[in-house]
Amino acid sequence: MAEALDLAALTAEDLARVDYAVPFADWPNAEAITKVLINNYARLLNIQVAGEVEDYLLWNGIDIAATYAASTIEPDVEHLCLGMLVLEGVATDLATANWDGLIERAVDELTGSLPCLVVCVRREDLQEPAQQAWLYKFHGCAVRAVGDEDGYRRFLIGRASQINGWVDHAEHHALVSKIVGIIISKPTLMMGLSAQDANIQALFARAENQSPWAWPGDRPSVVFSGDRVGADQQGMLQNVYRATMNPGNRQQVMDGSLVRAYAKPLLIALTLHVLCAKLHKLVEIAPSELNDVDRAELQAGINALRDHVAAGAEDDRLVFIRALVDQSSRFISLYRDGHAGAAPRPYHPLTDVPLHRIETNAAIPASGLRELAVAMGILGLGARGDHWTLAAPNLADPQSGVIRMTSTLGSTSVLFAANSNAALRLQHNGHVAAEAILVHSDQIVPTMARSPRIAPGRTGRVGLRQVSVTELLSDAANTNDLVQRFREAVAI
Repeated sequence: MAEALDLAALTAEDLARVDYAVPFADWPNAEAITKVLINNYARLLNIQVAGEVEDYLLWNGIDIAATYAASTIEPDVEHLCLGMLVLEGVATDLATANWDGLIERAVDELTGSLPCLVVCVRREDLQEPAQQAWLYKFHGCAVRAVGDEDGYRRFLIGRASQINGWVDHAEHHALVSKIVGIIISKPTLMMGLSAQDANIQALFARAENQSPWAWPGDRPSVVFSGDRVGADQQGMLQNVYRATMNPGNRQQVMDGSLVRAYAKPLLIALTLHVLCAKLHKLVEIAPSELNDVDRAELQAGINALRDHVAAGAEDDRLVFIRALVDQSSRFISLYRDGHAGAAPRPYHPLTDVPLHRIETNAAIPASGLRELAVAMGILGLGARGDHWTLAAPNLADPQSGVIRMTSTLGSTSVLFAANSNAALRLQHNGHVAAEAILVHSDQIVPTMARSPRIAPGRTGRVGLRQVSVTELLSDAANTNDLVQRFREAVAI
């Protein structure tokens, strides 16, 4: 205890008030001491307890099994968002100093425990077959250490002596090389990490020595999430931009390396941005004679939908992100397969490739996703122009569709179908209400009778209303014409 209090840098007055007969939680300055020791955690864990093994404080004092490996610990917003970004193909390399298994648990939840993530703690793990993404746990994994103590306990890094020697330890060379290669080749978004550990600083310094990032570039190479750039983060930036950072641009570098948001809101925003950006790209490559201005207008409609959805994240972010997973998965399942599936549903990504690979992905033309993106733009423009309002469906009703559309003419459910087979299955599975709107990406097959077009303003119902985005795009002269033709086709 005396060594720990030395790390707390107590004043003589504070030391005089120490009473070992009283539980620490009842000490008058317990909170202040805890705050200081948190920032000195590595030195605290390095304290040796007489007669015990070197990692006694780490393994027993912290109680690794109960604190970080318990199966009752549930993923939070940031873990689920990271899992979604992995499945969307945009987060392929994740590195963490955390011991818990929450990212893995989130990915398992989103995939229904299908293989998707390769977890790397030891050099042997790097030889596993590639999956959708790699998770590098360079300070070890509590879940694996508890499950295989002989194989993984020694890889739990927390003591100062371990951290200081980690980069040069022979057993870590392969993992060090891998992470350095990622730092060299990919920009880094750093969340929830002060960068105080010597091994983290050393990784970025080593990467700079091999292949430095320049400032300014087309994007910052390191970005921190938080309210400010801390002292250790400033030191990292000096290593990253050693050749180009100087007194004249120091403040500019720090300002350009900071996103003033914490992990939860930032990752929700990033997830919505990724989905929106993919829809933008799909509109951009949709087969049509629409010019760039018209396509930009459809993209603005998608932005309106994104902002409408994002407004729901303000109350309870965990409830929001779980609802987003469930409803988007239901949407894609109905669109692609013609059935809603049973909850809890695995997450269905919009595409499993990142934005820059969408245009060359051979599966995109047959997927109907380009036309779906155009339909989203139309709905957003109509809502922005007060032609209708949009709301989430009633998930308890199998015929509630994926969107509820309301105008002066009434309210109805809206469904989307990737192809004729999905459309037939939607009807066969009882998801199509009598007066629903069914939006086809492809042409409507002759066996499914098409509803007559009705001029705006008529109030008569015509039963099921079906519209083909492919046909709308082939006829429309511009975006305004496209929206008008959609309104006529669905009589709303």
